[in-house]
Amino acid sequence: MTTPHNPVLHLEQVKLLYRNLKVAIPGNLFVLVGIMWVAWADAGKLEGLLWVGVLLLLLWRYVDGVQFQRALQQSALDPRYWEKRFSLAMFLMGLLWALIFLSLFDVNKPDVALFVLYFYGGLIASASATSAPRFLAFVFYVTPMTVLLMVRMLQVGEPLYTMMALAFLVFIVASSTVCLTYSRIIHESICLRFENMALITRLEAEKALAEKNQQIAEQAVFAKDKFLAAASHDLRQPLHAQGLYLDAIETYVHPKGVAHLQALRRTNDALSNLFNSLLDVSRLNAGIVEVQLNHARLFEIVQPLHEEFKTHAAEKNLSLLLDCPHLTVFTDPLLLGRILRNLLANAVRYTQQGSITLTCRATAHDTVRIAVQDTGIGIPATEQANIFDEYYQLDNPERDRSKGLGLGLAIVKKLADLLSLTLTCESRVSSGSTFALDVPQGDASLLYQAPPVVSAVSVAGVHVLVIDDEREILHSMAYLLKSWGVWRSRLNPHPRRWKKLLRLDCNRS
Repeated sequence: MTTPHNPVLHLEQVKLLYRNLKVAIPGNLFVLVGIMWVAWADAGKLEGLLWVGVLLLLLWRYVDGVQFQRALQQSALDPRYWEKRFSLAMFLMGLLWALIFLSLFDVNKPDVALFVLYFYGGLIASASATSAPRFLAFVFYVTPMTVLLMVRMLQVGEPLYTMMALAFLVFIVASSTVCLTYSRIIHESICLRFENMALITRLEAEKALAEKNQQIAEQAVFAKDKFLAAASHDLRQPLHAQGLYLDAIETYVHPKGVAHLQALRRTNDALSNLFNSLLDVSRLNAGIVEVQLNHARLFEIVQPLHEEFKTHAAEKNLSLLLDCPHLTVFTDPLLLGRILRNLLANAVRYTQQGSITLTCRATAHDTVRIAVQDTGIGIPATEQANIFDEYYQLDNPERDRSKGLGLGLAIVKKLADLLSLTLTCESRVSSGSTFALDVPQGDASLLYQAPPVVSAVSVAGVHVLVIDDEREILHSMAYLLKSWGVWRSRLNPHPRRWKKLLRLDCNRS
């Protein structure tokens, strides 16, 4: 079964043939010079004409190689046409070398015959390599040379020349075998190169498709985060209204139902916390969280957190210790507080016995190291690189909602990156974990002055106008204000009524 012709593969083989002319032409010139040097004294006109013929043929082969390279750059080539030209030149070259041998052959000078055969052996050996891309070109080269030389030596009839003819034949067979082997290797290497190129092209296409799909997925995630961030107010409204209703009905609940009301409160708080975490991550991913850097007293940031989580820790028989001298930091106090709140909540959640310590220490690098250390379950070294991923939890295979969504540390990492803070984690299984933040030191003379806290006052009898675009918020707020003894008025969320109210207010002013 014949192999179908592959023009692309064939062209690559012909390219190699013409590329090898850079070696073949100088090699033939060297042999010609050697023969001329040996036979110059006995050479006649015939020998001279044959030598000139070799020179002209080598010149033509050089010009043919130049033409091939030019044609290769200009348009698509027919490899069969150029192989025929190359093979014709090889045949003529082999014929000329055979005629030169015949012209120098002298029965009485076997040393000259051996010398010429020595050079011819070099020509054939080099041709077996330079013509290997297309074995047929080698056949065209050695055929006239082999036939004429063997016939001439066998005509002598002497044992010496007969042995020389047989040895030359063996050499030709061996050279042909080597050339055929090289030809197959070159054929396979070219095929392998094309297969590799096809594989690379396919992999690049698959990579481009994967990158495109990844980009689409990232755009979808970003669009989702952007939507959630933009709609966070509207999404929180139902939960907010539910909380207001719970506050409003507290005074009407029978003592036997107080426990159920508290359960509803805990459920609402848990749902609100989960929902807030999800929306916070979306806002961070969407890049809409603004940083407001200020010089702030660190104790005023961590003290309220200590008071807040001390109760939660006591419920689990844990001690929450605070060791924070009066230091000044330069950061966003609200975002830093959110980081520490999540770290403390995480420590309380995963610590079953022992203590939790919040320490603040000034370092020698103009920073303040804030560390949250616990005696909890610890984190395996193989998992420490994953704990800051979204929705990743170690000790919650059943997805217990009381343990959160696995967003706390993800929010910590994103906020730390947003504030350009160095966040580290050191942990050992069953020994606890330590999360540390390096916060820039601030200037006490440039401290941020928080607005004074207004003491609580009674609002009984106060007239309050409630305006909101959510009807449920209006109703729930009205119920809550009523429970406080406040006179309230609800404004239906209709644009025309808003405009009327604004015009009345402007006219009065």
